[in-house]
Amino acid sequence: MNGPIKMHRTKQIIHHNIPVQLPKCMYNLKNIHSRSTNGVVDGSHDHVGVSKNKLDIFDQVKQFLKINQCVPGMAELEAKQEQILKQLDELRNQILSIKLSLKISNNASAKSSVPTSTISTRVNSKKTNQLVDLVININPLNPPYSLEIIQKQLQDSVNLKFSAHLHSSVFSLPEDAINLQSRLVNANLKEGVPTVHLRLIWKNVSNNLELLVSHTPIIGEVNLLRYLVRAAVSSLDYDADADSVEIDYLLDICYLIVRSKTKTERTSLLQSLNKSLGKSQWLGGRSLASIADIAAYSAIRQTVSIKELSANLSKWFLRCEAINC
Repeated sequence: MNGPIKMHRTKQIIHHNIPVQLPKCMYNLKNIHSRSTNGVVDGSHDHVGVSKNKLDIFDQVKQFLKINQCVPGMAELEAKQEQILKQLDELRNQILSIKLSLKISNNASAKSSVPTSTISTRVNSKKTNQLVDLVININPLNPPYSLEIIQKQLQDSVNLKFSAHLHSSVFSLPEDAINLQSRLVNANLKEGVPTVHLRLIWKNVSNNLELLVSHTPIIGEVNLLRYLVRAAVSSLDYDADADSVEIDYLLDICYLIVRSKTKTERTSLLQSLNKSLGKSQWLGGRSLASIADIAAYSAIRQTVSIKELSANLSKWFLRCEAINC
C-alpha cells in the first residue's frame, strides 16, 4: 500500500467557544488578576490568557507592581516590608559585631595559655558546653584508672568533679577501688573553669563500665574515653589525625584486654601493643601520649601483672605512671 493512510475523523465532544451561563444564586468574587482603574476592576481582561509579547521575569514583576499600584493596602504592605528588611539588616550587623568580638576573645585566651604537660590539653569551649552531667556504672573489680589521668590532664581547662555511690548489689569495695575513689573525689578543682559532674556508681555489672547519657548506655571504658575527647578535649580528639584508624585499633585492643579470659589471649594482645610502640615513646609512634596510651595503661593495670610485660612495654608503663603522678 503506497501513500498516506486516511485517518478517521472523530466528532468533537468538548466545545470551548460555548458561552457559559452562570446561575444567579452564586456569589461573584472579584477577579484580583484583572486590570483596575481607580479601584474599579476591569473584568474584560483575561488573566489566564497568553501575552502577545513575551516578557522576562523582571519585566513581569514590574508590570505586576504597576498594575496593582491602586489595589487597596498595597502601599501599607510595601512600607511594612521595607521596615522588616531594615530590621533584618540591623540584626545582621549586630550578629557580625558579636562574632568579631568573640573571635578576639578566643584568640587572646589561646595566646595566654601555654601547655606544660606531656599531653596537650587545649579545649574547645563550644565543645565543653556540650558536656552534661554523667553517670557511670563501674564494676569494683575493674576500676577505670584512665579517669584519674583524664582528670589531671584537663584540670586547667575543665573540672571533672566526681562523686561516688555504692549500689546495693555491692557489699564492699576492694582496696584498689577505694584508693581510686578517694583520689578522684578529693582532687583539687580550679576556680574559673567549667565543671562537669560525674557520678560513679559501684555496681555489679560486667567488667566493662556503663556510661549513662541516654536510655541506651555506652559500654566500655574506651568508649567513655572516646565520648569525653570528642565532647570536650580538642587536642585529644583524633578524628582529624592521619593515624585515626590506628588509634581506634589500639582502643579496640584495650577493650579486648579487659575482656580477655586467658593468659595466652592477653599475651597476643600485648604483643600487638608492643608492635605499635616499637622504638617510640608512645603508642602509634607518636611523640606525645594519646588517648590510646591512657586506655592501654588502665587496661593493663586492671588485668596484667607488670612481670608479664616486655622490657619495652615496662618502660612505657613507667612513663604513663609519671603522667598520672
